Amino acid sequence: MTEEDRTRCVPVRLGSPDVMKHKMRISIWLATIAVIVFILLMTLTVNRVREKDVVDQFSLQQLALARGTAARIETLLGNVEKNLTMLSLLPSVRMVTPDETVSSMKVIHEHLEGKVRFIARLDERGILRSVYPDRTFAGLRGERFDRYAFFHQIRKTRGPFVGELDLSDDTPLSRTLGMSRAVVIGVPKYRYGTRNLFTGVVFAIMPLETMIDFFGKEPKGKLAQDSWIVDHQGRLIVHPAEGFTGRNVSVLEKRDDRHPGALQPDILRGRAGYGEYVLSEEGGSGERKIVAYAPMRIGPRAWFMVVSTPYNRVISVVRRAFLNVMMGVAGVIVAVIIASISIDYAERRHLQMKAKLKLLQERSEWQEQLVREKRTVEGIIEGLPIPAFVIDREHKIILWNKACTELTGFSAQTMIGTDRHYAPFYTRKRPLIADLIIDGDIENLEKYYGTKKIRKSSTVEGAYEARDFFQLTDGRSHHLYFLAAPIHDEKGEVIAAIETLQDHTREEEMSRSIKEYAETLQVELTENINLRTQIESLNNYLQSILESSPDKLYDMSGDGIVNYISHDFARGGGVTSGPVKGRHFTEFMDPELREFMMQRWEEGRRGNFTPYEIEVTAGDGSRRNLLITTRPLKGTDRFVVSQRDITEFKNLEKKYYESQKLAAVGQLSAGIAHEIRNPLSSIKMSLQILEKRLQPQGNDQKRFRIAQKEVEHLEHLVNDVLIFAKPSEPRKEQYDVRRILEETLAMAEKGITEKAVRVATAYDEAAPPVLVDPAMLEQAFLNLIRNGIDAMEVNGTLTLRTRYAAGALPAVEIEIRDEGCGISPEDMPHLFNPFFTKKKYGTGLGLTQVKKIIELHQGTIEIQSRPGEGTRAVITLPVPQALADSPPASPA
Repeated sequence: MTEEDRTRCVPVRLGSPDVMKHKMRISIWLATIAVIVFILLMTLTVNRVREKDVVDQFSLQQLALARGTAARIETLLGNVEKNLTMLSLLPSVRMVTPDETVSSMKVIHEHLEGKVRFIARLDERGILRSVYPDRTFAGLRGERFDRYAFFHQIRKTRGPFVGELDLSDDTPLSRTLGMSRAVVIGVPKYRYGTRNLFTGVVFAIMPLETMIDFFGKEPKGKLAQDSWIVDHQGRLIVHPAEGFTGRNVSVLEKRDDRHPGALQPDILRGRAGYGEYVLSEEGGSGERKIVAYAPMRIGPRAWFMVVSTPYNRVISVVRRAFLNVMMGVAGVIVAVIIASISIDYAERRHLQMKAKLKLLQERSEWQEQLVREKRTVEGIIEGLPIPAFVIDREHKIILWNKACTELTGFSAQTMIGTDRHYAPFYTRKRPLIADLIIDGDIENLEKYYGTKKIRKSSTVEGAYEARDFFQLTDGRSHHLYFLAAPIHDEKGEVIAAIETLQDHTREEEMSRSIKEYAETLQVELTENINLRTQIESLNNYLQSILESSPDKLYDMSGDGIVNYISHDFARGGGVTSGPVKGRHFTEFMDPELREFMMQRWEEGRRGNFTPYEIEVTAGDGSRRNLLITTRPLKGTDRFVVSQRDITEFKNLEKKYYESQKLAAVGQLSAGIAHEIRNPLSSIKMSLQILEKRLQPQGNDQKRFRIAQKEVEHLEHLVNDVLIFAKPSEPRKEQYDVRRILEETLAMAEKGITEKAVRVATAYDEAAPPVLVDPAMLEQAFLNLIRNGIDAMEVNGTLTLRTRYAAGALPAVEIEIRDEGCGISPEDMPHLFNPFFTKKKYGTGLGLTQVKKIIELHQGTIEIQSRPGEGTRAVITLPVPQALADSPPASPA
C-alpha cells in the first residue's frame, strides 16, 4: 500500500479542513443574508411608518377642509334665510303692492350676489304672486305651489324651511329652471301687526351648482379630490358623477369579504370623521380612497359634506422616495455581497493551506497509530478468555491465542505459520468456516456445515456461526460453538478471517436435564389441568343447579357475614341491588325487620331451625313474601340459609279465601233472592190489577209506569243473582241456533222498537243443529242483545250472524255485533267479573251468566271492542260428530 493510498484512506473527521471550510462558507453567507434581510426589513418598516404618517396628516387636513366647507355652506344658507326673514318683515311685502314687493326682492337678490336663482312670494293658498328676476320668471305668476312639500311644512310649523326641492316631475317650475334638483329656503309671512295670521310664504331657489361653486373655491393642490353632499337619509345630493346623484351612498362602496361596507353608517352617525374605503367608479371598478366627512345643519336636519382623495395619489410622493431609497439599498446589498465573496475566497485559501499542513502531520501520526493498534489487537486476541485464531489470505495461521491452546492442546508455536488449524477437530484436512469466508465460497458452507446448524450471524456483518460435537485430545466430548468473521482492509477487501470457539458442553447438559425435567412437569401439569377441568365442570354443574333453583341460598359465617350467594339480587328481584358478599345480612334488610331477623338468627345458632315467613320490599318497590329456612353446614361453624319467594302462594291462598267468602255471599244472595222473588210477583200483579181498576191518568199513570219498571228491574236482578249463585245443569236437546236467535229477538222486541234498531241477520244454511239447552242459550243471547241495544243510539244496527266451521272439531259460531259506544281497553279484562258494570241500573252479572252458560255447553265466548267502533261478541258451540254428519236443519 502506497503513502497516497494511506492518505486517501484517512477518514473524514468533524474537525477536518473540508468540514471547517464548509462551516466557514455557511457562516459567511448566513451573516450576509441576515444583513440583507435586516436592511430590507428596516427599509420596509420605515416606509410603512412614513406612509401611515402621511396618510394620517392628509386625513386631518381633509377633515378640516370638509368642516370648513360645511361651515361656509351653513353660513350661506343662514344668510339667505336671514335676508328672506327681513324681506318678509318689510311693510311692502305684507301689503299687496307688486311693484314695491319686486323692488324689495331685487335689493335682497342683489345683496346675495346671485347665489339664489330667484326670490318669490306665495299667498296663503300657495299661489305665486311676486317673483324676481321678473323678466325671466314672470311666467310663473299665478302658478300653484301647494303641490310642493315645503309650502305645507312652513304653513304647518310657522317656521323657516331649508331643504331639497325635487323637480323631477314635468311642471312649469322645472321647465323654467331647467334642472331636476335644487335647494329651497323659505320663511312664513304674517299680516302686518300680527304674529299669528298666516298670509303666505317668501322663498328662494338655490341651484345645487351654487354649492358646487363653493367646493371649487377650496384649494385642492395637485391631488384629485371629489366633493359630495349627502342628505340625512344617506342619499347623494351632489356628486361629480351624475350617475350616482340621487342614489344611496352605499352604492359607492365596493363590498367583499375584506371590505364588508361601513361608509354609510360612519357618515350617518352625525359626527365628523375620516377613514379609508374602497369606492366604486362610474365604470364599476373599485379604488382605495381617503374619505373625510363633516355634518352641516340644513334646516331641522343634518346633511353631510364629504371629501374623498385616492389613496395612491396621497402616498405617491412617499413611494417615489421609497424607490430612490430602495435603489440605494440595492447598492449597499451588492457591496455586502461582493465583500462576502472576497472574505469567503480569502478564508478558503487560508483553510486549504492549513489543511495541507495538518494532513502531513496526521499521515505520520496515522502510521504510528497503525503499528500501535496492530499490537493492541494481537494483545487483545491473545488475552481473550474465548479460544480464537486468525488466518490470512493464504490460509496460514497468524494468531493462535492461549485459550485456544488450552482447549485443543495444540500450542501457538506449532500452529502459527501453518495451515493445520483443522487438525484439532478433524482427522483429515478440510476447510473450516474461516477458510470459506477467506475464499468467498459461501455456497460450500451448506456442504460442509449443513448438518451443524450453520447460519448467518445476526450481530456481526459477514460472519457465520455453527454448532458441532467433537472428541478432543483431552479425551472428553465437547459441544462447540463456532463464529467466523472476515477482517477487511481500508478498501473493504477481505485480508484475513478470525474464528472463535466456545465450549458450551455444560450448557448442553443443563439444557438436556431441563428438557427432561420440563417433560416431567408437562405430564404433571396435564394431569393437573385435567383434574382442574373435572373440578370446574363439577363446580359449574353444581353452580347451574343452584342458579336454576327457585330458592336463593346463602352461605353465612357464625357471625352472620355472607360468604356466598347462589345468584344475585337483580336477577331474583331481591330486596336490594347492591353487593352483599362480605357484609352482615342485616345490612340489606328492611330496618323494621332487622331486630326480628337477629332474634331468629340467634335461635338458629341455638339449634332452632323452624322455617319462618317475612314480608320485604323488593328493589322495584313491590312487597314480597319470603320463606326463610336455616340449616347448619356439617363439619363447619357456618350456616346455609334458604330464601324462597312464596308471594304467589300467598296470593293464591288469599284468592282461595276470597272465593270461599264469595261462595258464601252467593249462597246468601241466592237465599235472599228466592225470598224476594215471590213478594215481587205479588207486587207486580197488584200493580197491574190496580192500574186496570183505577185507570189512572196524567202523573198517576206515570207513577204506575215507574213502579212497574222498578219491579221489572228487581225481577231481572233477582233472576241474575239466582242464575249466578245456583246455576242448574242444562237440559240439552237438538236445536237449531237460528230458531233460538229468532226467539231471542222476539223477547227483545220492546227494546228494539223503542230505539228503532235495525236488525240485520246472516245465517249459514249449512249449519247443523246443536245439542244445547234452548232456554239457557236464549237467556245468554238476550243478555248480549240487550247490552248491544243499550250501547247504541237511536237508529243503530244490530247484526246477527252464524257460521259453520267444519273440520276435526266441528262447531257453530254465533256473532252478535252492535254499533254502540264500544268498551275501553281498561275495562276489557274485567268484563266477565261478577258485579262489574258501567250501567246505571246494571247488576254486573249479565256477562258472568253468559260466560257460565257457554262454559256449561263446552263452548267459548270472545268479545272484541274499541271505543267508538262498537262491540263484537263471538260464541263458539261444539257440534257432536253425529249431528255434524246429519243434514242441516231448517228453522221452524
